[in-house]
This record gives sequence, C-alpha cells and structure tokens, in this order.
Amino acid sequence: MTKSVRSFVTLTVVALCLIAGFLAIEFRATHLKFRRHGAATIIRRPGSFVRAVRKENAGIGNIAPLATVSVSSVGQFGGAVAQGVADGVADSRDWVTEGETAGAWIRLDWGAPATIFGVDLYDLPSPTENVLSGTLTFDDGSVIPVQSLPPSGAPFRIGFPPKTVHSLVFRIDQVQGINAGLAEIMVFGTLN
Repeated sequence: MTKSVRSFVTLTVVALCLIAGFLAIEFRATHLKFRRHGAATIIRRPGSFVRAVRKENAGIGNIAPLATVSVSSVGQFGGAVAQGVADGVADSRDWVTEGETAGAWIRLDWGAPATIFGVDLYDLPSPTENVLSGTLTFDDGSVIPVQSLPPSGAPFRIGFPPKTVHSLVFRIDQVQGINAGLAEIMVFGTLN
C-alpha cells in the first residue's frame, strides 16, 4: 500500500468510528430486556427520550411511560413485546406471563413522587385469556379491589381520590385461561 492509500484508509476508519460512537450515544437503547431483580423481571426502564415534566409545567396525563416496569414473569417469546405494556398505546405489545395465572403481577416505579388519581387496565384481547379480578396496591399502603376486566381489550378505569406514591402493583387474583397478562396499563396524574 502506498502512503496516500494508508492515510486514506486510516482517516476513513477514524471517521467511521467517530460516526458509530455518535450514533451509539444518540440512539442508545432505551429499554432493558429481561434483567432479573429478585423474583421480578424488569421489562422496561424509562428511556432518555422521555422527559419527566414538573407539575407546574405540565398538565395531567398518562405517566406510566415514565415508570420502570417489572413483572412476575414474561412469556418465552413475549419479552420484546412486553416492553410496550406501559408505553401509552393499547396495541399488540402486551404482557403475557409464562404460564402464571392467579398471583401474577406488574409493578410500576417512579423515581420521583407521583400524584395519581386513576388507572386504566386493558385486558388481553383474547376470548380465552381474561382477568376476572385483581388488586391495585400502592406504596402508601392503600389497596383497591378490581373487578373483571372487559374481555374485548377495552379500558377499565379505576378512579380514586388523588394520592402521592412512588409505585403501584396490579396483582391478578383470578383469571380465565392459562396465561395471565395485560394489553396495557395507563396511570393518570403528574410527577412532582
């Protein structure tokens, strides 16, 4: 190789490394997949694309996408899909357990106090896999029983007086079928 060809190749390699480094920083992964944390599986952490907005600057909205989401288990083929269970869009990116029925749970944790007043739960849109009852538990010690979710995948709204919490857990107490889960969970309020 001549000196000019070596210089060109060296400059090209350096430029490609710089571009790759920039792209890695700009488009870094926003989700953690299948990280075991005790008995839970963390399926998603909030990414850098989501900016926590202070109460005085924001209206009330769905703050579930700002939470770290953990579940009791996730089906063998549903991991990447399950990340969408709290993304704010009721679609096919749902959470399905790995053979769990009663006792399956999903937990949302916020890094800052959240003042919330409502939760929407969307059952799996399946005629054979349905949540028949459950329990919402908040880290302030309060508990709300949840009745059967609409099997069509329509939202089931649970309203309550505003409460300030850091986390909530929805536990499935009774289910029809062999795999419990949710199509979406939305939590309405603000981050403080």
